Amino acid sequence: MKKLAISIAVAAAIGLAGCGDSLEDIQQDVADQGTVTPASRVIFDPTAGRVSVPNDLLFQGTTDGTLTLDSGDNPDYTDPQTALGALDGWSTQNPFAIDLSFAPGVSLNADSAQTPGAVRVFKALMGDPMSPEAACTEVPRGAACQITEELVFGQDFVTAGRGNSVAVIPLKPLDNATTYLLALTNVLQDSNGESVKPSTTYELVKQDIATLPLASDSQRALQGVINSFENVMVSDQGLNKDNIIYTAAITTQSAGAVLSTLKQLMASPTPTGYGPSPLVVNDTGLTVSQLNPNFAGNPAFAITRYYTGTMNLAYYLGLPTEANPTAPLNTRWMARCDSGAIIAALPPEMKPETPVSENDGACQAFSGGALRDLGVDQARHLTKFNTIPKINGYQTVDVQMTVPDANVIDMPAAGWPVVILQHGITSRRSDMLAITGTLASQGFATVAIDHPLHGDRGFGQLNASGGNATVYMNLSNLLVTRDNLRQSIADMLALRLALNFAQGVDLDTSRVQFLGHSLGGITGTSMVALANTSTGNADLDALYSVETAALAMPGGAVANFLLDSAAFGPLIKASVMLGAGGELTSDFVTYVAANTDCGAPTAETAQTYPACAAPVVNDYLVTLAEPANAAQQARVSATLTQFAFAAQTVTDAGDPNNYAERLVNSETPVYMIEVVGNSDGNLPDQVIPNGYFNPLVALAAGKMPLAGTEPLARLLETVSVPAAAGGVTLNGNNAISRFSEGDHGSILSPAASLAATQEMQTQSVTFFLNRGQGLLVSNPAVLASGN
Repeated sequence: MKKLAISIAVAAAIGLAGCGDSLEDIQQDVADQGTVTPASRVIFDPTAGRVSVPNDLLFQGTTDGTLTLDSGDNPDYTDPQTALGALDGWSTQNPFAIDLSFAPGVSLNADSAQTPGAVRVFKALMGDPMSPEAACTEVPRGAACQITEELVFGQDFVTAGRGNSVAVIPLKPLDNATTYLLALTNVLQDSNGESVKPSTTYELVKQDIATLPLASDSQRALQGVINSFENVMVSDQGLNKDNIIYTAAITTQSAGAVLSTLKQLMASPTPTGYGPSPLVVNDTGLTVSQLNPNFAGNPAFAITRYYTGTMNLAYYLGLPTEANPTAPLNTRWMARCDSGAIIAALPPEMKPETPVSENDGACQAFSGGALRDLGVDQARHLTKFNTIPKINGYQTVDVQMTVPDANVIDMPAAGWPVVILQHGITSRRSDMLAITGTLASQGFATVAIDHPLHGDRGFGQLNASGGNATVYMNLSNLLVTRDNLRQSIADMLALRLALNFAQGVDLDTSRVQFLGHSLGGITGTSMVALANTSTGNADLDALYSVETAALAMPGGAVANFLLDSAAFGPLIKASVMLGAGGELTSDFVTYVAANTDCGAPTAETAQTYPACAAPVVNDYLVTLAEPANAAQQARVSATLTQFAFAAQTVTDAGDPNNYAERLVNSETPVYMIEVVGNSDGNLPDQVIPNGYFNPLVALAAGKMPLAGTEPLARLLETVSVPAAAGGVTLNGNNAISRFSEGDHGSILSPAASLAATQEMQTQSVTFFLNRGQGLLVSNPAVLASGN
């Protein structure tokens, strides 16, 4: 894991100097005070690469609509910083900081940093020849056209001091593929009570270009952009221009655009190669009770028939070859076509009217002519301008199905209602059999496949089901992590589509439910949201429809919550610190060598050393609290924060928080399960941190307000299931049950608490039986009293 050191590649030709005080400032200080006291200022000096991110200046120089952090001939996408260059925008949910500079002995007034009005955030329309707003078609790209609304402090975001920075913290995800304008104002003060000033560079570019134009074309280009930001804030929102000390445009990435395109291509009446093959299943003649001795004594499993089948799914991830045996670890999703942004900019003579190849014709056909394959885009990043992924091959995927015994339970006239089951990380589809007896006893069939790189879909040692979660949650290549999540979502969409034409079993595909555990709940949130987002075609919508969704122990802001996970956090922190280099790494290695049998890392132990070091990570971090270790603590804290920023930004396209609003808008009934623990020693979920429902409480506890189970529950607008026996009518609300008993695996395993497992399964199946309008609480003793 390489250290993330954001360096901004904005054109050096801007040629604007410094961020310090002017001679007039210094002379005035000497005259007033007899001393020279540099003013506190926002850091903004593009020439020197001193620009806080996110900032849309990093789109300068790009031709495919991605950030410019992957410039160069052979970008290394294993570097988290470089990986940002594959994206068409910034994170919708990650906190970020704007850096400030202070004289020695002076610091940020923290109270001013959290004062409403210190930071203003606006949703904006930018200049674009293709804009639906006529007034914006004549405004240059990159310049602001108009503000459509202001975000509300305390509801949409808050701000806080973070060292010598002011942090902007979203309380709910920003809209995807949307530009926001950020303004810092002179409400920000330093510890002397003086207002923070703009950098001298910013003071130059904020001057009115009509009366005080700067010298060069590149300088005037930046001046025009900053003028446009401030002018719309003044004209549309009434800000005082003199109070503005910094502005920036921040465009969020287009989370969901690629998967939405796949959904359409899979179900296209014209063959595209993206749809699943026919699903054919066969009765094995076995019941689930015969598959596992743990199920043998349960009569519910004795009436659960076990079926198997296969289907072929398009695979967009890497497939191992002799030349690249670790392709599953180093191959991200690639676009099938050249970027539409590049194609649109080509002169007509470079765009032949007729296809130059079979794939060029397919690109044209799938995109209405907007995409081509002319060999002009080597990077092939998937963006809002280029949403069709390249198929690298097809996987024959084993399908597990269970069906109630029709000799015991009468099959409905329309066929069996069916529940799609999806397992958690390091698990496999067969683990989901543990809930099939409960479902079969109430008349539900089930169907399940493995996640990519799990179970029968692994490649030799490259299999997360062996316990190595980093095969899937790939710390060495964050873009592959993102695309593993997207492959899981795409596969479940394909499975849902294939159920409509399944052979060998009678299913009522108007009554398809979903139940996902852990990772299955994470990717399932996104899958159900996409499945139930209307295409405008009722027949197509019916092919994907999911009636209800039960999400057991999921969480949002995956990259952030993994750092806090008791199960996974130590390994991730160890990997980041070992990859950072320099004194940070050497100090950590010295501690590990002294406190474990790991020794020092070598080429032979490079892959296993992080896991060896992980058990002592938290102890090491405790030692950094000692005053003598303050410098190392600052390095470690900055490095982990930078990693979280990059990791969350890169993986946003697969993160459930970015699909929660779609799921709510689809009006799909959702039921969630969480283990909160109790005061008698039963711990809360140790795999996916619960987080906090109230984002302000999360901030007070020093946590990211969107990370974990509770923030996802908030975004899904859930209400608590009461800890009282009897039927619960939900009145159209989504619901969450908070369990005092059990653990992360209790939806399937009774090891921690048989009573909790029984109650979780009972509530889930009664939720399905009631079509999401209610459920049954049979044992309130295992629910948290304040549930």
